[in-house]
Amino acid sequence: MSSSSNYYVSLLKLCCESQNQTQSKKLHCLILKTITHPETFLLNNLISTHSKLGNLEYAHHMFDHIPQSNLFSWNAILSVYSKLGRLSQMQQIFDLMPFRDGASWNLSISGYANYGSSTDVVGVYKLMLKDAAMNLNQITFSTMLILCSNCRWMDLGRKIHGQILKFGFGSYVFVGSPLQDMYAKLGFIFDAKRYYDEMPERNVVMCNTMIIGLMQRGMIEESTRLFHGLKERDSISWTTMISGLMQNGMEREAVDMFREMILA
Repeated sequence: MSSSSNYYVSLLKLCCESQNQTQSKKLHCLILKTITHPETFLLNNLISTHSKLGNLEYAHHMFDHIPQSNLFSWNAILSVYSKLGRLSQMQQIFDLMPFRDGASWNLSISGYANYGSSTDVVGVYKLMLKDAAMNLNQITFSTMLILCSNCRWMDLGRKIHGQILKFGFGSYVFVGSPLQDMYAKLGFIFDAKRYYDEMPERNVVMCNTMIIGLMQRGMIEESTRLFHGLKERDSISWTTMISGLMQNGMEREAVDMFREMILA
């Protein structure tokens, strides 16, 4: 990668961080004016920048004029349509891709999950299982579990749980947290607790999710025992316990918990 490309990539990154669409467009023009044959790496970063800033016209124009597009180029333009909810264009790009990776599939799933029908999401997921199971990853399973939770699809959720175990993602916290949350939200609190207990590692998000699920079902003793056994607590841990105690008519215990938080 040339020094000029490196320099422009740094400036493009600043545009993204500051959400400066105007400056990104000026940089686009400057790059094409000052570099006769821009490297694919730099052009990909241009597409990615326009994607993140929502500059659809600039992103697609750049993609159409890349002399040697690669997988990153395709994923960058796919990301534009996925994030903006342009589902028909997103599907066209996806179908035209000469090859795909996990990011390609996840962008398609995410686009349909955020802007399309739940049936479309499941269709893409099933196709991925059939044609590209090697590309399944934590993001795929997490997205699908959140969908099952929101749509209250317990049967599909259990099938996805089985696939998580089959493909070796059962011990990943990023997958475990939405899986546990799905079971808790859909009323299967003992399944959620069993999965929580079986996890070799847990982070504070998983712990908080479990406490919330237990509190929502009035399981105060179990929530309190879990809370006091935590190695790490954050503001959500304390707030969940205090509000849960209040909602279950245990005002005195809630006040005691608040005082304990102040002193912690």
